[in-house]
Amino acid sequence: MKKRTALIFAAAGTAALAATLASHAYAYYWHHILPNRLFKRVRNTIASEQDITGGWINMSPDAGWQHDKLIATYRGGITTATTTFHFNVAEDGTLMDLTRD
Repeated sequence: MKKRTALIFAAAGTAALAATLASHAYAYYWHHILPNRLFKRVRNTIASEQDITGGWINMSPDAGWQHDKLIATYRGGITTATTTFHFNVAEDGTLMDLTRD
């Protein structure tokens, strides 16, 4: 009986660990990997590497609508020597909004 209880606890602990790791991997993708990938894509679209003096992107997604579908969007900005661009990009890389200051 003790062996069976130990195996049950081991299985439950392994399942809990796997769920925790999956949850952290999911959050890491949406709050680090995807925003950085989208920022690089928008940066290359807006200006050449030599012209850019700075930039930022929010790491937490906002909710947005695209073709009547709820999607994650990210707000950011890119500065060049002459102007500042503010953008809103969808999770699939579609540039939804671009304004120039």
